[in-house]
Amino acid sequence: MAELSEMIYDRGLRDWEFEPAYNATMEDMDLEKVQAFITRRSASSRQSGRFKNIERVLIGMRCAVEVRPGTIVPTNAGMLFFGQSPQDHIPQSEVVCVLFRETVGASRYADRKIVTGALQDLIDDTEAFLDRYIAVGARIEGWKRIDIPEYSIEVLREAVINAVVHRDYSRRGERVRVFYYPDRVEVHSPGLLLPGITVEQMEHGEVQSKLRNPVLAGLLSNIPGYMEQIGSGVRFMLDETKRMELPAPQFREMSEFIVTFYKAPALRTPQLRLQYKGGTLWEESEDSHPEIVVQNRHAEQIENRLIKALNYVQEHGFITNGIYRQLTGVTDRTAHRDLEKLVERGRLKGTGQRAARRYILA
Repeated sequence: MAELSEMIYDRGLRDWEFEPAYNATMEDMDLEKVQAFITRRSASSRQSGRFKNIERVLIGMRCAVEVRPGTIVPTNAGMLFFGQSPQDHIPQSEVVCVLFRETVGASRYADRKIVTGALQDLIDDTEAFLDRYIAVGARIEGWKRIDIPEYSIEVLREAVINAVVHRDYSRRGERVRVFYYPDRVEVHSPGLLLPGITVEQMEHGEVQSKLRNPVLAGLLSNIPGYMEQIGSGVRFMLDETKRMELPAPQFREMSEFIVTFYKAPALRTPQLRLQYKGGTLWEESEDSHPEIVVQNRHAEQIENRLIKALNYVQEHGFITNGIYRQLTGVTDRTAHRDLEKLVERGRLKGTGQRAARRYILA
């Protein structure tokens, strides 16, 4: 594992971690969790005598700060890692997981979970949501059955870890979102790539590690099973998908950073689809056909327009009323109503007033 001292980060981009958490006191910290962490770290470093004053240790780890003599409060990093209820103070730190029945996500979701808790909880509970829906196909080679998972859960977990550790937490109102479609999984992380990192470098696994949140990364690296890939997480995702004969992840940078994982090609035949039934995805037989439920032709036309809008946003990063009218040929009033419908469904988020309103992925 690379040492944190070898990591490169921009001092100007890390101030959020060191700021006092909003309206938080030391009573909002889970001191049992802090003590367990300190005990584990001191045991490994053989310096147990140094860690008798928990508050001073937290200050040393940049998880607390003395705002005035005698008054110590948690920092944002400390609250997110050790807080009893971090989202009370950092509401943008939750993770939204959504399961869709169709590939665009224009319809209402089939399942949705708001993941809250400390950093480890965000990672573990998001992984559990994804693992719940990953199907496993199979092929027969000779006398052997070869399992074909839709995705590598280890790779998806790595993407989630990267998202919650390296996202831009200073962007209030923006959350990590994980979208599970029938043909792909997308992990959306608020914030753009740090200077010196490009999408092209990531696609080739030639990324020099930079840390937007070095405190969070350092804390998580002390817990086995989370940050073994420090400095090589992208390379791990590329190598593991290749080893499992899965499509390589795709990286995009728009108003945020997006990683997309596509389903195993062998499980993307036109005769097969995954259907949500009572909390489980079931694979239909080859001779079955997708059931299309359309109340009337007018409703079908609306859904087709909404799909065009979402496709455009996924490609260009945003859409406006005027662009939507050009795509669909509808009136200004209809365009406004359609786009707001996607806002109500939780697929888009509108910013600005009506005349200059832009819509981005929610």
